[in-house]
Amino acid sequence: MPKKLIGYHSMYQQQKKSGLNNKNICLSPSPPRGCPNIYPVRENPVPANILKVKTFQYTAISDGIKRIYTNQDGVLKYGSSRILDPNSVSYINLFINGILQPNINYTVEQGKLTFSNDLPLSGAPIILQFVIIYG
Repeated sequence: MPKKLIGYHSMYQQQKKSGLNNKNICLSPSPPRGCPNIYPVRENPVPANILKVKTFQYTAISDGIKRIYTNQDGVLKYGSSRILDPNSVSYINLFINGILQPNINYTVEQGKLTFSNDLPLSGAPIILQFVIIYG
């Protein structure tokens, strides 16, 4: 019978009850080597039908004035891609200063990002993430 995986807290409690000292406790979020009692080996392989994903990222820096950003505004030193056609991607996420923005605040066309109302503050990073999911 396969061993049941247990949560972090209950794993810690079991180790505490068993009298293991701190040197023997393996509390890593990913399965560490040498802890087979806590992280049993997975018997079933990962299914082959997992979808694949490609991501692209357009990066620009806000000047606090512009409402429209184009491919030419991308910052190449951050590995910026072009602004892709929204019809050719699965998802688009916009982050301003690391905060995910609701899609009501902007529109995306191929080569163009337009802010609806509020503009990002000067110096704020603009990251437009494109996700393409394929078979």
